[in-house]
Amino acid sequence: MAGKPWWRRYRTFLAASDTLVVGWAVTLVPVIAPGHPPWRDVTVPLGFALLWSLALVVSGTRDANVLGIGHEEYKRVLSASVTLFGLAAIAAYLLRDPTVRSYLLAAFPAGVGGLVLSRWLWRQWLHARRCAGAWSARVFLVGDTARVSGLADALSSVPYTGYAVIGSWHGPAGGCPDDTARAIVRAARRLEADTIAVTGGPDAGPDLLRRLGWLLEQTPTQLVVVPGVMAVAGPRVHTRPVAGLPLLCIEAPRFTGSTRLVKRLFDVVVSALSLLLLSPVLVAIAVAVKVDSRGPVFYRQARCGRHGKVFRVWKFRTMHPDADRRRAELVAANEADGPLFKIRRDPRVTRLGRSLRRLSADELPQLINVLTGRMSLVGPRPPLPEELRHYERDVRRRLLVTPGMTGLWQISGRSDLGWAEGIELDLYYVENWSFTLDLTVLWKTARAVAGGRGAY
Repeated sequence: MAGKPWWRRYRTFLAASDTLVVGWAVTLVPVIAPGHPPWRDVTVPLGFALLWSLALVVSGTRDANVLGIGHEEYKRVLSASVTLFGLAAIAAYLLRDPTVRSYLLAAFPAGVGGLVLSRWLWRQWLHARRCAGAWSARVFLVGDTARVSGLADALSSVPYTGYAVIGSWHGPAGGCPDDTARAIVRAARRLEADTIAVTGGPDAGPDLLRRLGWLLEQTPTQLVVVPGVMAVAGPRVHTRPVAGLPLLCIEAPRFTGSTRLVKRLFDVVVSALSLLLLSPVLVAIAVAVKVDSRGPVFYRQARCGRHGKVFRVWKFRTMHPDADRRRAELVAANEADGPLFKIRRDPRVTRLGRSLRRLSADELPQLINVLTGRMSLVGPRPPLPEELRHYERDVRRRLLVTPGMTGLWQISGRSDLGWAEGIELDLYYVENWSFTLDLTVLWKTARAVAGGRGAY
């Protein structure tokens, strides 16, 4: 293989960045923060910086399998930092040293915030490089034609994840597993692949996987097995060794319990605070809507919530009052597929309404729906009653959770996304929802709204 693997170069950058952040947190912050006198003995901050750096290494925050995508990298950074500072706080309490305790209170938030921010900035840089065709794993696919084609399409649609397909195996079927494995490895090496991904098929059985594993021992090439179960990720998937076999255990999605309670409490607190803080903005928009065109300030539309129960969703009015009556005239101009109705330059939208839609400001009154429990901050898009009549059995699983003001559909393209793609994202959310996923969606929503892409 030519050159050093991307992750080795990348984690060198992370190591240097982590060292700078940790050094800044344990030396500069206590010095400049009020009430924190400069250290007379530099061995204490130096020793703490070394321990913090060691904790980041021991916790695997720079392991290749957590870099570049997912939440595990951030979780490990937080876990290592919290554990270290917890032990330090206990030691400070036992030693009854108030200076150390106040020092920890200044260094901990600054250091953790700096580490998470620097990791996020490095990840954005890495994603940009990957989208430009660099710093990605070179993947050689093995499996039947249909599965290889599907996986190749899926990986190419998200280049920032770092898997670039450079070839696939199309050898004869029914051959000797040992000969097939050797031929696959030779083909992968000719293409300088650093990852072999087996997608399954009649010839990609246990014997082939075992021999591929043996041949790739003591080599930098990674062997990846793509399970047949799709759209399931995160904590629902567990590997359990039984009779020498690695069984992939998939737990059923849970829509009740403590996690749901935490989600509801978060919705109530955030929606109430948002309504309070944004009240001047809401009043200003309401006045602008009233002045811009005749008609009511708010538009209340029937939508289907959890288990299909109909409720009224609140929005600032962005169309002329006769918009519903004029819909029949514009059916031929519909640009959306499936039961959706979308027109990029809808003549029914008011002048102010276009600006409100681009910023998604027309949806701010939905915070009322969130506060009353009809909606959540994050969840599937609430469908219209007429859309519900077109739902197949699988699609109705969207109704198992409370609909949201934003969700995976909205952050992945908003109105530019097709019906089938949007439904797939909503179903993925239903199957894998978690509080961490909600926080990620909220963060990406702010970026999507700021960009204005796909809003009309």
